[in-house]
Amino acid sequence: LKVIAANLEKKIKAELERMLKDDREKYETFYAAFGRQLKFGLVSDYGMHKDLLQDLVEFRSDKEGKDITLKEYCDAMPESQKHIYFATGDSAARLSQLPQTQLLRERGFDVLLMTEQVDTFIPQTLNTYAEHEFRNILTDDLDLATEEKKAAEEKAKAFQSGVDFLKESLGEKVKDVRVSTELGSHAVTMVPDGGMSFEMERYMHTVDPSSDYHCGRILEVNPEHPLLQRLSESRESDPERAKKLAELLYDQGLLMANLPLEDPTAYTDLVCELIG
Repeated sequence: LKVIAANLEKKIKAELERMLKDDREKYETFYAAFGRQLKFGLVSDYGMHKDLLQDLVEFRSDKEGKDITLKEYCDAMPESQKHIYFATGDSAARLSQLPQTQLLRERGFDVLLMTEQVDTFIPQTLNTYAEHEFRNILTDDLDLATEEKKAAEEKAKAFQSGVDFLKESLGEKVKDVRVSTELGSHAVTMVPDGGMSFEMERYMHTVDPSSDYHCGRILEVNPEHPLLQRLSESRESDPERAKKLAELLYDQGLLMANLPLEDPTAYTDLVCELIG
């Protein structure tokens, strides 16, 4: 029976690979029905079957606007790209608008938009594919040019007093505040602490609503954004207004990360007050 099972497994995989190569439309029909089962099979038993299934799973490509395999992703990578970039969330459209996704898109790098709960576990299970390491664009270093890292360090030093003010104003709401050069035209973003994702936090609460599992919130700020510059000006001239701007930035970070606002009514009142 074990021999029969092994032969059937090989035959089914060979047929799926043939379909994927020679009849993509038919494979997509199959994948729409059973793709999730393939993903669960990949992560089950501590990844015991990952070598069998990793070439069959697909994810949404930000650049292509369609589902692609990991092999197709790696084959299309520019020579300067070292890693497989991905983001997890409940909406491909929202993930496509993240500042980090936009930054990588400008570089010509693709991002895999992973929108199913099981997707959260796949990069951790595989670790690498074709010798390329998986990098979560919300929690990991994007490993871009050294010049940009130097620029980030200089900006962080120049805005250190602003970072200290935000930390003091927000208190225990955030684990940390730091400067980022990866936000493009956005003022802030919220990223999780400790390498775990907000999707994992949501998953844990879904599995066990009484769970107190909680990712630390790290607020990343863009010191060149007008709102952060306004914060710097208000710290001296109007400290109370500056604190309100800090609250606004925190709430915007929550919204960027698709996290619930602690008090939506207070947020709308705050916005109206600051723009009034």
